[in-house]
Amino acid sequence: MRRTISLILMIVVTAALAMTACSSSGSPVGFWVIDKVTADDVEMNAEDAKSIGLTAVGSVKLQKSGGCELKLLGEEYTGKWEQAKDGTITIKYDEEMTLTGKVNDKGVMKLTDPQGTEYELSK
Repeated sequence: MRRTISLILMIVVTAALAMTACSSSGSPVGFWVIDKVTADDVEMNAEDAKSIGLTAVGSVKLQKSGGCELKLLGEEYTGKWEQAKDGTITIKYDEEMTLTGKVNDKGVMKLTDPQGTEYELSK
C-alpha cells in the first residue's frame, strides 16, 4: 500500500513539474535584451551602441499583467503587449508605436516596426 501511494505521489509531482516547465518555456514574459537592430541594411549591436555612448541597444520587459517597459537607444517607454494564438506578439507603446513578431525555435524574439526596422532579442 505504501509503495502504491509513493508511486502515485511521484507521478503527480512529476506531472506537476512537467506542466510548470511547459507553461513557462513557451511564455515570452520576462526581460529581453536587444542584441541587434537592423534598419535599411544598417546594423547596430551592443558594441556599436557602446561606441556612441550608450550602455546597450535596448531591452524589453514583458510583464504577466500585459504591461511592458522598453528601452530603445537611450529612450524609455511603457506600453502594453499581447500574444495571439499563433504566437504573434504585438507590443504597443508611446501612443502610436507598434512592434510585432514571434519567438523562434531557438528562443530568439524577432520584432519589426511599421517602418521595417528589425529587432533581435534574447533572454
